Amino acid sequence: MAFTHPILIFFIIHFFFSASHSFDLSSDEICSFTPFPILCKTLLPQNNSIDIYDSGRLSIQLSLSTTNQIINSINDFLNPIELLLPKSTISALQDCQYLLGLNVDLLSNAAVVAKKPNNSLENTEADDVLARLSATITNKQTCLDGLLAAPSILQSANLITPSISKGSMMCSVSLALFKKGWNPGSGVGDFISWSMLKIREKVVVNPDGTGNYTTINDAIAAAPDNSLEREGYYQIYVVAGVYHEYVSVAANKKYLMMVGDGIDRTIITGNRNVPDGSTTFNSATFAVDGQGFVAMNITFKNTAGAAKFQAVAVRNSADLSAFHYCSFEGYQDTLYTHSLRQFYKECNIYGTIDFIFGNAAVVFQNCNIYPRLPLPGQFNVITAQGRTDINQNTGISIHKCAITPSIELASYNGTKPVRTYLGRPWKEYSRTVYMRSFLDSFVHPDGWSIWTDDFALKTLYYAEYKNSGPGADTSNRVRWSGYRGEISYMDASCFTVSNFILGNFWLPWSGVPYTAGLYL
Repeated sequence: MAFTHPILIFFIIHFFFSASHSFDLSSDEICSFTPFPILCKTLLPQNNSIDIYDSGRLSIQLSLSTTNQIINSINDFLNPIELLLPKSTISALQDCQYLLGLNVDLLSNAAVVAKKPNNSLENTEADDVLARLSATITNKQTCLDGLLAAPSILQSANLITPSISKGSMMCSVSLALFKKGWNPGSGVGDFISWSMLKIREKVVVNPDGTGNYTTINDAIAAAPDNSLEREGYYQIYVVAGVYHEYVSVAANKKYLMMVGDGIDRTIITGNRNVPDGSTTFNSATFAVDGQGFVAMNITFKNTAGAAKFQAVAVRNSADLSAFHYCSFEGYQDTLYTHSLRQFYKECNIYGTIDFIFGNAAVVFQNCNIYPRLPLPGQFNVITAQGRTDINQNTGISIHKCAITPSIELASYNGTKPVRTYLGRPWKEYSRTVYMRSFLDSFVHPDGWSIWTDDFALKTLYYAEYKNSGPGADTSNRVRWSGYRGEISYMDASCFTVSNFILGNFWLPWSGVPYTAGLYL
């Protein structure tokens, strides 16, 4: 596929190379900052003096153009033969359409910010772009994972996946150049101790007809589109009950707050799963993409059971999202922290294999993490973090949480003990940290498990900091070069709410309490 027309390249170069050049390097030097220098050099003009900022702007624009072209190719491929494809393949292609559509918005937003001179950016704008460019890579990787897992005809794999793979590499180049030129992470602020929560409108969901709406999806559909943070939250109160709904909070439903009557009282449940034809991405009972989403006092379930393997309760792709006093219940792949920046406070998470997974920048604080009883012969893995690019801002931070067995696992009396691990590397640059958390005795002394053979054992980043409990002893942990063991206070501080997800700048608006640093 031809990715970009020469006329478009000329226009972009002419438009974006009009700024003053304050960081001039050769294209070879600039591309050496990226994971794909050969591809990078095909994107940039070959001269002896190129501005790092203009190079970043050009790369983002080319990534955007390429993404639109890939969407068109998927549409052209899918429409005439959709009825001939297996259900799971259709689902995977539809996921790609949706995910790449999100990328168009993410890249368009990044392009607007990148036009500004570096010294004119507001406090967190560069960090916002870093998060969004990181998410574009995650979205394309999710698309690829779904296509490669689905039974598809050879033509779809040969025509579509190479284009998506190359598009993902272009986003990786954009991320590397932006990170080098704009230096995100320099705007960390002080702890803000007060709540700035503002509610613009409240509606009630009650199936008995006494509220404003009888279903959750109807209430979401009525929410205003593209709200701004300063306008306040559209609050949906969901009265106690069991809601058999597959709920989706679209990307244009921003700053929506959903409040229930409490864990095990307001329950949203479904049973989609991969063996029955869903992709992992679209198996979620509850899926959210709208920026600024907040949920409180709700249980989210996927009841497919351990025998159905991948079955997601919540898939969260919402930037600046928070869950407080919520419960997530499933087995394999319970909570899909898919992308962007997320926070979970005083929540319960139940599962067996990889049950907290994804590639968001996410902090869990004061949560209860409950490994369950898996199928015979299986072992438990709490996390499977999916960072694919060393420049992504992503990872899992588990802070002041309690890792204890569920009731059924604690009472298990089988002939072989169930091994339980803190995590394993789903992708090459997998990054997970446990800090000041309680680890019960059922945690395996190795601590961490392989994915397959020696994959990612040198490139992952796994670490622990001042955990407690009988499972916290690190003396018999794995000896991989990527495992950092007990890290220092300074290193651990990088994974706090204030530093890792810049929570001081957005959590006060949500009304969700948090600890900014390692200690309070």
